[in-house]
Amino acid sequence: MFVGNLKIQSLAASVLALACLTTPSFGADLPAQKAPPVPTPPVFTWTGFYVGMNFGHAWTGSDPIAVASANALDLTAGGFGQASGLGGSGVTRARLDDYYFGGQAGYNWQFAEKFVAGLEGDIQGAGVRGGGGLANVTAAPGGFAVTSARLRRSLEHFGTVRGRFGYAVTPTILVYATGGLAYGGVNIISAMAQTLTPSTLFAKVAEGDRYENRLGWTIGGGAEMALGHNLSAKLEYLYYDLGSASFAVPLAFTDLTIGALQLINVMRVSTRFNGHLLRLGLNYRFDWSIPPTSNSAATPLFASPEFAMTERSAFADWRIKVMPYLWAINTNGTLIARGDAIGTDTTIVDAFTKTSSFPLAFMGRLEASNGPLSLYGDFAWARLRFSGSTLKLRSPVADVALAISASGRLRQTLAIGEAGVGYELARWKFLGGTNSSTALDAYAGLRYGYIGLDLTLNAFGAANSELLELDVVGARSTARSGKIQWVDPVVGLRVRHEFAPGEEFQMRGDIGGFGAGSKFSWQFYGGYSRDFEFKGLKLTGMVGYRAVGIDYSTWQNGQENGLNAIIHGPVTGVGMRF
Repeated sequence: MFVGNLKIQSLAASVLALACLTTPSFGADLPAQKAPPVPTPPVFTWTGFYVGMNFGHAWTGSDPIAVASANALDLTAGGFGQASGLGGSGVTRARLDDYYFGGQAGYNWQFAEKFVAGLEGDIQGAGVRGGGGLANVTAAPGGFAVTSARLRRSLEHFGTVRGRFGYAVTPTILVYATGGLAYGGVNIISAMAQTLTPSTLFAKVAEGDRYENRLGWTIGGGAEMALGHNLSAKLEYLYYDLGSASFAVPLAFTDLTIGALQLINVMRVSTRFNGHLLRLGLNYRFDWSIPPTSNSAATPLFASPEFAMTERSAFADWRIKVMPYLWAINTNGTLIARGDAIGTDTTIVDAFTKTSSFPLAFMGRLEASNGPLSLYGDFAWARLRFSGSTLKLRSPVADVALAISASGRLRQTLAIGEAGVGYELARWKFLGGTNSSTALDAYAGLRYGYIGLDLTLNAFGAANSELLELDVVGARSTARSGKIQWVDPVVGLRVRHEFAPGEEFQMRGDIGGFGAGSKFSWQFYGGYSRDFEFKGLKLTGMVGYRAVGIDYSTWQNGQENGLNAIIHGPVTGVGMRF
């Protein structure tokens, strides 16, 4: 019995041991805990559509303005013909050196990992100009031909349409070569006076003014560095060549004793418009145009953005923004005075280097919005003062001519004011972004313009101005003033792209006049703004570019007076939000 129990216990122990050896371990069979995969950050790519602005300096490649005079008729007793032609010939330096501002837009495509191809177009408001004079005394068989001339040239606006091909030396630094089409508006102005002595021959001043839109070519290169996913800065050099421009002007002498034409010269003025550009630029690439990237910067040629319409802004509390700003005003165009067209070009550089006192300016914008509704008011006022030899060389009143021993003071006042109402028409969202959205507004209102001129002359000799109906001979002190003002109805559209709350790019354009005020007027503005706080104050910073075009004329006593010009320049400001 005892032996049997022992055998049973031994068998049970063996079975238990076997069970322990063969029973699975549940803890060992649990799957291993793996760390969640780390998302790979997108690779930076240069592909995408961008807009931007630039600022730079232009300097000339070819200095001279050449004048060649040929005698076409000589009936004078003193044989003045050949001397008159030779005296009216010569060369003067007229360097096209100045600063300019502008904007650009383009598209890049990055392929084969590091290569980038693109197309870019730009336009700049220039007022780049230069000029000089000629003074000759030429002997003739019967006396002398005394000649003096003023010659000027200007590049009023210019732009390019170029291809770009580059290499990404690092993911965020691109070096490139560029070249293509160049275009621009060029202007040549001349005035030549000649005296044949001793004689009774007299000739009016031979004046010429030639404006052309020209096409040429450009080539250059640059480097661009990404400052973020959307923003990049560039340094670029271009050489441009718009070819040569010329025109002919007659110089005719009449014998005052018999009233008959005795001598005719034909004066041909020619110059070449070419030079160098060096500029800094800032570009912004739109999210919707950037294809997604993972392991490579090379992308398809175009992205496939997806948009969705969203609800318009709802009515709530009023939001008010007050923005004092600075507008670096440049003007390019024509004054029409008593039927005569007079070229006028000034830049912001003139406001500081060629004025007799610091320029005065007041500019500000007020905007109140509630949901889709917005009300706005904008006013820009500036006053410039010129004096002394500045009037003789160049002034906003381009036809003011002062003789030797003459001095003068000119005050120019410019004001542009506008007010109106806007309404949000639509709003949509880019599905590839988290916070970005775009809105389209329509607006309508009124725009007021004023240009005033006040001129004081103290002359011993002669001075004249067709615009101010001024004619001074001898020793006199004379003051004249004139003004042009108008009110235009305007209608326009505005696009607001919000990258994130408080960060916005805005572009607006309008047209107006329609014969109710001016013949036609237009305006364009593009700029970036960002909200921030400083010591509890809610502030907004803004930088952009503004241009206003005006074609206005009025008739007085059967003669036309008016303005056909573009007023433009960069704007910047810091304002408050309420």
